[in-house]
Amino acid sequence: MRPQQRQDTKMYKQVFNTLYLLRVVISNTRLYSLDHPKTKEMIARTFSSLNKTLFTVRELTILIIDNDLIINNRAIRPEESDYFSLFITVLKQKSIGHVSFKRGLTMRELTLFLSDLSSKSATTVYNGPGISSGKLGLKEVPHDDSLTPDSPLFSEGVDNTSRSNPELIAKLKSLSGKQLLLAQELYLSIKKNQNFDLRGVQDSMASFVTLFSRNLNPLSLLTPLKSNDDYTFTHVINVCILTLAQAESLGFKDQNLYDIGITATLYDIGKGFIPEEILNKAGALNPKEQEIIKEHSAKGAEYLLGIPEAPKLAVLAALEHHIHFAGGGYPNIGKRWKTNIVSQMIAVADTYDAMRCTRPYRRPSSEKIIRDLLVREKAKIFNPFLVDNFLSLLSRDNN
Repeated sequence: MRPQQRQDTKMYKQVFNTLYLLRVVISNTRLYSLDHPKTKEMIARTFSSLNKTLFTVRELTILIIDNDLIINNRAIRPEESDYFSLFITVLKQKSIGHVSFKRGLTMRELTLFLSDLSSKSATTVYNGPGISSGKLGLKEVPHDDSLTPDSPLFSEGVDNTSRSNPELIAKLKSLSGKQLLLAQELYLSIKKNQNFDLRGVQDSMASFVTLFSRNLNPLSLLTPLKSNDDYTFTHVINVCILTLAQAESLGFKDQNLYDIGITATLYDIGKGFIPEEILNKAGALNPKEQEIIKEHSAKGAEYLLGIPEAPKLAVLAALEHHIHFAGGGYPNIGKRWKTNIVSQMIAVADTYDAMRCTRPYRRPSSEKIIRDLLVREKAKIFNPFLVDNFLSLLSRDNN
């Protein structure tokens, strides 16, 4: 096991211990009073565990999407989510879609939060400097230049700066153009067996993400396809934009949003191992060619495993982006495999952008046809929550 993998494993063990204690506190508080010595002891242990977790990460964010638990950008396996079913149920009963614990959390804040969370009569839960919670969803707010990318993304009535900003759109389109050229260099380096240098993409993505945290319709940022030769690179950048828009709307930010941006740039890297004559074939692919195309997922994941600077999330997305939400798709890695939430976001973005582009073997589909397909395949190919959220993003008004 690599040092980073050992560190990640240690961190998630600590996170799981914290979640376990939160679950126990809720059970105890419902059995005993808040002032009961046993409850006080468990709250103190939970506070200590949270502080250990927040010493490793500045913020512990828990998302509930349907019955799925996502912790700091990592989807928890079904058997692990079942273990925390009580915690998930209580959050859903309070209409809470996310909870964030921040470094600097106090014992008083934690006690107030857990008291409200455990109370069957409380209709709201405590929010403060160290704890924030609320529903998942898009927020509509007035223009406020004082907001920054670090502003809370889930606060009721709060959004991300200007909804109408031609200069911002122009800057982002310029950066996406730069990303396109950098992505082209990366993908071509594989075909030419050259060194894979991620530094340019990393620097550009940092600038892009800083500006991207705004309430913009992602369609205004998409790059038009100029030629079939540019399809792979243009498509990747458009999928990156559409995925970042989804992630930002769900509250991913800072390092997580940056990692998602890098991941969505690298997810299709396996296409670099597929012959051009198959990728751009004008007619239907024969069975052998279809199998070669399907190899790009595993080949991309395997390649990224050997790139130390690539986020491990990128390895997952490369492997999973054609695996269906309810099972099926490819590669076939077992019915119990549950795809990462970021892979699920990429799957929606990938399908949307692919269908709207002209390809040698088909014409672009209309907006209605694409949307109808996404809705029709909800809960089968795509995560239904993500489809609904994605379609709402496309309805944003930049004017």
